[in-house]
Amino acid sequence: MRAVSLWLWQQRLKGLWQGSAVQGFCRAWGQELLASLPAALRRGLQPGRAPRRCPWPLPAEALPGERLVLELPADRVLVQRLGLPLAAARDLHRVMDFELDRFTPFSAGQVHYVVRREGIDSDQVGVTLAVLRREWLQQCLDECHARGVVLAGIDVLDARGQPMGLDLLPHAPAASGGGQRLAWGLALLCLTLLAAVPWQWRHNRETALAAMTQEVQGLRTQAEAVAALRKRLDEAQGAAQFLARRRLAQPGRALLLSELSRCLPTDTWLQTLEINGEGQVDIAGFSSHASGLIAQVKGCNHLADAQYQGVIQPDEASGRERFYMRARARGEGGDAPRTDTP
Repeated sequence: MRAVSLWLWQQRLKGLWQGSAVQGFCRAWGQELLASLPAALRRGLQPGRAPRRCPWPLPAEALPGERLVLELPADRVLVQRLGLPLAAARDLHRVMDFELDRFTPFSAGQVHYVVRREGIDSDQVGVTLAVLRREWLQQCLDECHARGVVLAGIDVLDARGQPMGLDLLPHAPAASGGGQRLAWGLALLCLTLLAAVPWQWRHNRETALAAMTQEVQGLRTQAEAVAALRKRLDEAQGAAQFLARRRLAQPGRALLLSELSRCLPTDTWLQTLEINGEGQVDIAGFSSHASGLIAQVKGCNHLADAQYQGVIQPDEASGRERFYMRARARGEGGDAPRTDTP
C-alpha cells in the first residue's frame, strides 16, 4: 500500500513535469553539461542502452541484471477510455481514487491503476484508465526479482498487439538505483554550476578590472616618463638657446683683445681683462696718458659705456699711470647683452 501511494505521488509529479518548460530547460542544460565534459567521464555518466522489451511471462533468455520492459497482454489489464468533467483535469488521480469503484468492479485498495490524460474537449477531458489486480502485480514483481532482472517498466498491449505506452510499474526496483543516482548527481552538478556562475562572473570582472587597472597604471607611468623627458628636452633646448644668444650678444675674449689692441694707444698695455656672465668688462693696466683712454675706448665697436673705476694713480716702477676701467660688451650686431635683474 505504501509503495502504491508513493507511486501515485510520483505519477502526479510526473504529470506536472512532463512537457513543462522547466523540463525542456533542464534537458538542454544537461546536454550542454555532458557535451562539455571529457569523453571518458561523459561515457561514464551517460546512461546505458535502452531496456529490452519482452512479453509476459518472462522468456527463458532473460538474463539476471538485464533491464526489461514487460508487455502485458490485453486480457491481464482492464483498460477503459473515459470522459470526465473539465474540473477533474486538475487532479485526475485524486478524482479517480474516489470514482474508481464507479468505473470498475474494484475498489482503490484492490487494484493498481494508472490514468493518462488524452485530450480536452469543450466540456470534458478524455482519459485512459488501466487497472491491474494488486495480487497478480505482486506475483509478477516477485518472479522478476527471483529471476534477477531489473524492471524498467510495465506496458500494456492493445487488441492489435501494439504497446499503449502505459507504465504500470508502481515503483522502481532497488537494482535500478544507479539511474536515480545518476539523475541526482546530474541535478547536483547543475545546482553547483548554477551557484558557481555568479562567482565566476564576479571573478572574471575582478580579473578584468585588475588587468585594466594595471594597464592604466602602466600608461600613466609612461605618460609621466614622457612628460619628464619632454621637460628635460625643453630645458635643454632653452639652455642651448640661451647659450647661443649669449654667444651672439657677448663677444669673445680674443675679439675684445683685438679690439683693445686696435683702439688703445701703443703706450698702453693691459694687466687684467675680465668678462662676467652679464657682459661686464673690467680692464686694468698702465698707460702714459690714462686720462684719455675713455675717448679711445669709444672707438671700439664691441665696448660701450666705458667709465673709470677709482682714481688714476701714478706707478713709480713703470713710470706710467695705473688705471681701472669698466665697460659693457656688445655683440656682433652692436647691441649690448641684456641683463635680467630679479
